[in-house]
Amino acid sequence: DAEIALYRSWWAQRRVDGVFLVDLQIGDQRVPVLEELRMPAVVIGDPAGAGSLPAIWQDDAAAIRAVVEYLAVAGHQRIARVTGPPGLWHTKIRTDAFRAAARAAGVHAILREGDYTGENGAAATRELLHGSEPPTAILYDNDLMAISGLGAAQQLGVRVPAELSIVAWDDSAFCEVVHPPLSALTRDVAGYGGRAARALVQAAAGTGVANAEEPMAVLTVRGSTGPAPRVPAAPAQPV
Repeated sequence: DAEIALYRSWWAQRRVDGVFLVDLQIGDQRVPVLEELRMPAVVIGDPAGAGSLPAIWQDDAAAIRAVVEYLAVAGHQRIARVTGPPGLWHTKIRTDAFRAAARAAGVHAILREGDYTGENGAAATRELLHGSEPPTAILYDNDLMAISGLGAAQQLGVRVPAELSIVAWDDSAFCEVVHPPLSALTRDVAGYGGRAARALVQAAAGTGVANAEEPMAVLTVRGSTGPAPRVPAAPAQPV
């Protein structure tokens, strides 16, 4: 409500030329308000929930499929994913794709809800590894949760990647400096932002802007992923 009130105030006073809309929610109430105001806006995210607003987006479903297929080929039969907040459109898209890709690959999909914080990533990892049938691979919805998950696994004595493979969504310099370095979905964030900015300039100038799909995130394989262990790891013991 506060954000919507700010949009109304900004546009009434013409204090801004336009806005970017990020973290699109399912049933997002900001979209109809911006449509009503006819305020130039560009959605950074999937067009599924963007209404008539132009969206600059990437195919998250295809990226999820690529990760699941890679892990399945490496022999992983129990693959977990620590998600972002469930109310976000991109979380739903990734979750639906994760389940479908796991079914297609004949592997067991495990989901744990996350919130993008390191504390949550570590807690979800401990819960997964203490289970009676722990996963042999975990995909995290951001780099911070993945890095914290790596630390939690190592504290429990779980070897990465010999007993557990880890993949992060959104590559970063942090993924490269931990040990082992994290396999991650890499994308051209600066290029993505630049194209979104040019789209908003066009929208603010009154030029029609169409949805634009960015290149898909590519899996960069590093030291945190490998073949599934021949014998599934026993549940980690509390420390």
